Amino acid sequence: MTQTSEYENLPIIRSWETKVSAMLNIPRGESGFHESLFTILTLLKNETPMLQRISISGSQSEVTLEEVCVKLRPSGIVRKSKSGWELSSEAEVWLKSNDNLYLAAILNANIRYFSEILAFLDDSPKKALEIQKNASENYKLNWKTKSEIHSRLNWLKDLGLVSFEDFNLNYSITNSGREFLKVVGYFDFKDIKNHEDSTSSEAELPISTWAEEMIILHDKDANKRKPGLGYYPGSVQEIHNTIFDYLLMMASPTDFITIAEYSASTFGISESSTRAFISSLVNLDFIERKTKTLYQRSELGSRFPSENFELDFACCIHKKFSFVFEILLELEKENKSTKQLAIIAKISHGFPSENNMEINKRLHILRNAKLVQEKGMNLFGLTNRGLLLSKKLKSGIAQNVIDPLAVSTVQDEEHGNNTTNRITSLLHDLRISSRDSSNPTLFESHLCQAFTVLGFKAEWLGGSGKTDILIQAPTSPRFSYTIAADAKSTYSGGITDGQVNFDTIVDHRKIHGANYSVVIGREFQGERIVERAEKHKVALIDIDLLESLIKRHIDVPLKSDSYRKIFSQSGIVDISVIEDDRKQIIREGILLKAVMKCLYEEGEDPFTQGILQPREIYLLLKNQKTFEPALNIDEIERMLAFLSSPLINCVGIAKEGYYAVGSLVDAAQKFEFYLNACRNN
Repeated sequence: MTQTSEYENLPIIRSWETKVSAMLNIPRGESGFHESLFTILTLLKNETPMLQRISISGSQSEVTLEEVCVKLRPSGIVRKSKSGWELSSEAEVWLKSNDNLYLAAILNANIRYFSEILAFLDDSPKKALEIQKNASENYKLNWKTKSEIHSRLNWLKDLGLVSFEDFNLNYSITNSGREFLKVVGYFDFKDIKNHEDSTSSEAELPISTWAEEMIILHDKDANKRKPGLGYYPGSVQEIHNTIFDYLLMMASPTDFITIAEYSASTFGISESSTRAFISSLVNLDFIERKTKTLYQRSELGSRFPSENFELDFACCIHKKFSFVFEILLELEKENKSTKQLAIIAKISHGFPSENNMEINKRLHILRNAKLVQEKGMNLFGLTNRGLLLSKKLKSGIAQNVIDPLAVSTVQDEEHGNNTTNRITSLLHDLRISSRDSSNPTLFESHLCQAFTVLGFKAEWLGGSGKTDILIQAPTSPRFSYTIAADAKSTYSGGITDGQVNFDTIVDHRKIHGANYSVVIGREFQGERIVERAEKHKVALIDIDLLESLIKRHIDVPLKSDSYRKIFSQSGIVDISVIEDDRKQIIREGILLKAVMKCLYEEGEDPFTQGILQPREIYLLLKNQKTFEPALNIDEIERMLAFLSSPLINCVGIAKEGYYAVGSLVDAAQKFEFYLNACRNN
């Protein structure tokens, strides 16, 4: 190939944020990367079959033209349209001119840390380790291996921009490299912190109308959303482009065998993985199953690529999966890390665990849509576009239809929201402090609050010879019981038997005259700690179990007698032992409403005049499916006795039977009054 020094019509350099981090991953032949690329692009220009394997002299690699194009696409050298793979205009120029300096300009325009290496070498030769350290410390490119650095250095060597000295392992910039650097320049790492938001000038969201309708979800859609995004081949950074490739393939009905062959040749994935991916596309409503083996893109799938591809795609993900645009609401409050978002997802959005991988997938999608950006080491915040969408999301939530039967006052609703926020905050603090081994007293303090929420008296003791927390059931001393609780915080990994002194815990139980002992920590690891806990009659409660107890208590509050069933266990506790007690309270709540509603509605009956005997109420309610097992007359009589008591007085008593004193709204207001009286005290 020829090489000139004419720099005309150079490729436009992307912003540092939008450049890709991965170097071109293609076979390197005996003549260098640039010769391999020339061969590949010539084959593509000559319309070579995409599944044909490429032969590069001096390389043992066997890849198809399709596989190489997938790897080249992020660099902007090739792109995929509805008609198939094609060269970019810049690649066409290079292929025609054979100018390797122009090729270097293409790479520098699209890939991070290319000319920046030349700038680093400009003052003195450097070793590969020094170059990698510069990339990591100054440019925040924390590659796990040296492959990305060596790949760049090999490209720079092949293009004549750097030289390598075998005897001292130093890399040096060449004269051509200096000339190239003067023309294209480089990105100064000092500008990374102050790098401007590329969406800062946007006044409105650049979004398709059909996608905008997905931002605000109706209850039926919101309740169907799943926490797991499912399986997608390739890099999550390119998930939208990967999906688009498959949608192009399935523009007409396509057999699964063809899809599986494409997946195997392009991504090297198995047939079972392809089926998992197909399920993900069906779940997104991007494709439809036409027959047992044929699939075709749906009406929604046919809308891609839209003018606002990445943002429209993010809307589709938001509609089907939980905690997507909700991340924007969290980041509007303050910048957060992946770990913090994972905790919020677990506590407030029904995720089964603290799953950093699921959060990272969402963050990649939001970053592609320019809704969020990095604000520091693993810290994320909103862009201007993200703020616009967050405000739109909050506006839509505020305009949701309010149930006309709701009877809570504004003050009650505010109190309910405050309670929810307080509990959510506590659960968040519990998880964070359970990992803070450097400040164990913080975890102990939050555990005190947690047991208070469960209705116990909790005294924070700590200190030598004492248990961390002394917990007491709030009832008569004759029926009360006490728990000596030991808190264990750990930064990483589970708590093992070596971290717990069971003999000391038994001593604490004796010193405080406690009935039970419990150890509470992030999680417990290994059979040994369980065996020792069982031997010493100590209950083990991890953060997941404690969180579940608190959430269940807020939903259905139990008395301390019910919780005795948990603390009297040894080893990892089983909280299902309180399930029957919960079901009984839920049943009583349903029965209370059913009896009140029955008496109120019968008030308009000219024959009964709203006065019913327990047996008549039983006959009216016994076939309701909400009662399993079936109602009995004793339950109804006990409920009538409660509702007709002088204190409650929601039901009156006459010779002929019972009648409603007021409506369900009246009853709710009375119970709310007593509730507020308890709160005020």
